Formats: sequence, structure tokens, C-alpha cells
Amino acid sequence: MRRRVTAHAEEAEINITPMLDIVFIMLIFFIVTTSFIKETGIDPDRPEAMTAIKQERGNILIGISVVGDIWMNKRKIEMAQVRQLVEQAKAESPEASVVIVTDQKAATGVLIDLMDQIRLGGVQNVSVAAELGGG
Repeated sequence: MRRRVTAHAEEAEINITPMLDIVFIMLIFFIVTTSFIKETGIDPDRPEAMTAIKQERGNILIGISVVGDIWMNKRKIEMAQVRQLVEQAKAESPEASVVIVTDQKAATGVLIDLMDQIRLGGVQNVSVAAELGGG
């Protein structure tokens, strides 16, 4: 007698639950460790400098428009508000540095006054953004 062989195709199931757990843990890790960049709210025509040094972005960005308006966190602010806003930003991030993104045609007096207010706000590490000039 012949035996009839019936092939039962077993369906292989792949359990993706552990993989999903790892993906969600990684997602949470990246969200928590991401530093969010705050923009100034303007895109000025930055001056060129032959000696410009590329550095990491500062934690606090403040912009000066061509007409001397001051921008921080995508909103226009007054000079009198700078010190308070810098103090608040420094409280959130004690190791904060400030990068001033100024238009090349903005008045130098506004830049100097802004730097004074930033330093009075407790941040001594202040940089001015510039384009790397061609050689």
C-alpha cells in the first residue's frame, strides 16, 4: 500500500512586535535628544569675511534686518526686550551661546547695542555670523 503524502504548508509567521518596540524606543530617544533650532525670522544678506570660521550653530539666534529691526524666534522684538529674552533662553540652556545674524548694511550701532544687551543678559559667548569670503 502506498501512503498518500499530503504536504501541509505551514505558514511561517514573523513576529514584528519586538522590532516595533525597538523602533518606538529609538523614536523616543531621538525626540528627547534633539536640540530644536530656533530661527531668527529673517534671512539677511550677511557680510563676507576672509577669516570666517565655520562653527556649530549657536543655541540663541538673533537677527538684525537691513533697517535695524531685531528678530528673535521668528518675531520682531524691541532692544529693551533683548536682555530679558536672553536671560530666559540662558535659563533654559545654561551653556548657551548667541549668534547674531546681521545684514551687512545694518547700522553698526544697533549691533553694538545688541551685543551689550546680550552680555548684560548673562551670555558672554557672542558671535556675529558672516559668509566665508572667496580667496
